[in-house]
Amino acid sequence: MRSDKRLSLGEHAFTTSTGATLTYFVCGQGPRVLVNIAPGWGCASTMYQNSFQFLEHAFTFVHLETRGTRGSSFPSDLAHMSSWHMVEDVEALRLYLGLDALDSVMGHSNGGCIALWYAIVHPKRVNNLVLLDTEVLGPQADAVAGPATKAILDARPDRDVVEAAQKWDDDSFTSDEEFGIALNFILPLYFAKPERDVERFRREIFTNGPPQHKCIQTQHRADRRYNGQAVRLTEVKARTLIVVGREDFVCPVPVSELIKQRVRNSTLAVFDDSGHLPWVEQTEEFTHVFNAFFFELA
Repeated sequence: MRSDKRLSLGEHAFTTSTGATLTYFVCGQGPRVLVNIAPGWGCASTMYQNSFQFLEHAFTFVHLETRGTRGSSFPSDLAHMSSWHMVEDVEALRLYLGLDALDSVMGHSNGGCIALWYAIVHPKRVNNLVLLDTEVLGPQADAVAGPATKAILDARPDRDVVEAAQKWDDDSFTSDEEFGIALNFILPLYFAKPERDVERFRREIFTNGPPQHKCIQTQHRADRRYNGQAVRLTEVKARTLIVVGREDFVCPVPVSELIKQRVRNSTLAVFDDSGHLPWVEQTEEFTHVFNAFFFELA
């Protein structure tokens, strides 16, 4: 049992030096503290709380809700909803926890993008970085992602779902419910074998209700102005584990390969028979890779 109330199980909230409110959830009471950054587009951390329980014996997970998501307040200037600005939320959490450096920072998809930005901006404040099917901002990443995404979608049999994904428009949503319905329809594309995984994901993991359309709209607009991430990957100093599913159409393998090429102290694990959520689709193999990465530190 941890004596520090800031790391007690459950929901927490604190006020930053700028007056913003940030919320986070603590799950597990393992000996290592791992900060997991939820994506900034409004999906919240519930899906990670529900799906990383198999590692809670070894880690204390601190699931951070970035600005605008659930109990975390929006900035007064919505131009500050970019992934780059969300680095400030991670740094505010570090200061609140009273840590000289974060032992381990993890992010999935856009959460990984924010984690990367944090490791770039504050290279001495994170020791270990875990990037799960991570988004990278910048034309270099776009150039390698585009053809890979097209090839994966062209091979999918569920053509109506593919067509909906190809017509996706963040700015078309007028409510959280509308956003949630659209996301639910294309959800099968996120899995290599939707018939195996998607219903369990809906029933047991993605249980937090509809995502927030204001988050995705404001973040994606802001990210267009702060997209110079790919050219700065060489600035990451943290020991880094990169994980990606071979059938991930959102953040395809070439993007993770780009990270591997430019982050010096990094390891890449590509999971077959997996899409955008390898720890859900290939839990046993993921556990082996994850534990091996951290065991080497012992």
